Amino acid sequence: MPSPLFRREFLQRAAVAGAGVLVNRSFAASPAARPAPLPAAYRHWQAQARRLLEPLVPLFQPGHASLPLPGPASANGVAADRLETFARPMLLAAHFLQSQSDAADPSDAILRERLAGWFRRGLVAGTTPGGPHSWGPDANYHQLHVEMGLVALTLQVAPTQLWEPLTGPEQDQVAGWLASARHSGYVDNNHYFMGIHLLEFLDRHGYGRPGDRARVDEYFARLERMHCGEGWFQDGINQAFDYYNAYAFNFYGLWWSRLHGDRDPMRARRWREWARQFLAGYQHFFAASGEHPAFGRSITYRFNSVAPFGLAVLLGCTDLPLGLVRRLCTRNLDFFLAQPVLSQRGTFTVGWIDRFEESAELYTGAGSPYWAAKGFSPLLLPPEHRFWHEPDVPLPSERGDGAYPLPAAGLLLRHTGGEVELLNAGSQVSHTNLRYGAWKWSKTAYRTNCAFTCSFPAQTTWSPDSALTMRLEDGRVFGRHSTVALEVTNTHVRYSWALGFAWRADGPPEQNHVGVDTCLWWNRGWLLQVHRFEAWQPIELRLGGYALPLPTSDGTRRIEGPAFGSWHTSSGGSLVQPLVGLPRREWDERLDEHSPRRHLAAPYHTTPIAASERVNGSGWLAAMVWTGHDVNEAQPWRLVRAAAGGWQLSHTHLGHWNPQHAFLPDLSP
Repeated sequence: MPSPLFRREFLQRAAVAGAGVLVNRSFAASPAARPAPLPAAYRHWQAQARRLLEPLVPLFQPGHASLPLPGPASANGVAADRLETFARPMLLAAHFLQSQSDAADPSDAILRERLAGWFRRGLVAGTTPGGPHSWGPDANYHQLHVEMGLVALTLQVAPTQLWEPLTGPEQDQVAGWLASARHSGYVDNNHYFMGIHLLEFLDRHGYGRPGDRARVDEYFARLERMHCGEGWFQDGINQAFDYYNAYAFNFYGLWWSRLHGDRDPMRARRWREWARQFLAGYQHFFAASGEHPAFGRSITYRFNSVAPFGLAVLLGCTDLPLGLVRRLCTRNLDFFLAQPVLSQRGTFTVGWIDRFEESAELYTGAGSPYWAAKGFSPLLLPPEHRFWHEPDVPLPSERGDGAYPLPAAGLLLRHTGGEVELLNAGSQVSHTNLRYGAWKWSKTAYRTNCAFTCSFPAQTTWSPDSALTMRLEDGRVFGRHSTVALEVTNTHVRYSWALGFAWRADGPPEQNHVGVDTCLWWNRGWLLQVHRFEAWQPIELRLGGYALPLPTSDGTRRIEGPAFGSWHTSSGGSLVQPLVGLPRREWDERLDEHSPRRHLAAPYHTTPIAASERVNGSGWLAAMVWTGHDVNEAQPWRLVRAAAGGWQLSHTHLGHWNPQHAFLPDLSP
């Protein structure tokens, strides 16, 4: 049955076709001629793509090269924002256009014609020099070439629909516009891939120049120096390990291997092997629900997180069971599309599981969330591929509790009760990342079904949940900055880091500084945190529990006792149990409309905080933090023994726990 959007046009065409339609129906009734039905899983992915594409069609304006999407303006300028609203939805359209048509749905062909035709005409309008809808040329370190690289890639995802129908002069015009990025300077991070895909596209289609090959090799050399092992890359100037390893490094590397790997088979094998290693560990990021922990920048890209899986299956460079990969990708896609992430018109909004534009980065525009289009890479696999037919295999998070270290990235993933928690020992807050919000990398742990709070203005503040922060005498708060992972194992995580920040825009640098060494252990929903600090000025230290997301401001009650915190009927609980050096209790809350929303995933929140007295010099802090729904598990622990190298704790329902490590101090009375 045609969708409502295309029913009228389909009926009009059917009436014009007249008897031809009847002949086709008669022919289709023959069992020998009837096309094989598409697999249910394949049809589901196509349906989800259509769900996102169909609301865009009413926004198509003839002769235009952008879409009037609701959302914020970025700091990149009007031209980049306009191109972004075109290029990113075009990638979504390309994944759908290259997929196999559904012969059982006559509206499918109409939608495909509408999409391909408008995007082709938009390409011509946007690349017409001096035209009313021109995007203009690239420039050094400009966001334009990020979208231009995407255009070059998209034209190769669906070439028969988007590139080949263009006339010779139109192709020359598009290629000439892409070539304006040939000499541009690229930010020292994953952006080098945009230059690679631009130059490879130009060369493949006869627009190359001497020197292009050397540029590609140099960009690859810079990217490959960012590889730290196990398929993980530190994102250049950003100094972070986060989802850009999926969004960019392992996605673009596999696309290059597929499209241009014959130029350099050794390099192509290297990138395929890195992807194999990366996905072996990356599978542990996904909870039983399909959600992954909100962490790092650009989390509004949502199911872009699964981008490399479909390509890896296509290129045969993953050892994961196909039933597991399909289940993982489908659950992640469906998790987000089951949330209120779409506007009333059906377009993507900026946020995580709902519209929350305050979480955006400076470079985020109205079209930014459509980077999620990369997550439709499974549609690159034909319907007859085993990927669509293998039985489901449970995700690691569905098989029970466990811990999975990723030492190359300084990260550890642990599964507990179907949720996933990311312990961050190695991804630091660089100078450049401060402007995006330190809370995206500076926390001790990031957990599904919990998320975190933001703090504004982003450049100068840290949010207190799931973090150790310091408060100066003048009231300013600083959090974790530089970080060095020391040990990442399946029993504990240890890292060295600093609180404070020297740089100031309005005067000479300050010397606020606290050195910290941290070791973490875990047991079910609990984390044991032990911190050794060296303060070089009087400060207060504050250890925050998890920011409990609250859908409503009522139904919340406080819990007092050795472990204190909050409980909500639908969200569960968040507790902190101080053990050493944290005698004071504080709260960070939003329970009404008198202050702006700060929680990434809910309108309200509450966070318990254990704080020290004012301290100066060296000392120790220790505490337990917990979140979950099990009231028995939420009972407090008893510290039975705190001897050097080995502690003993006891719990009414969880039994005895004996963390062992040379880092543990003797804190006996």
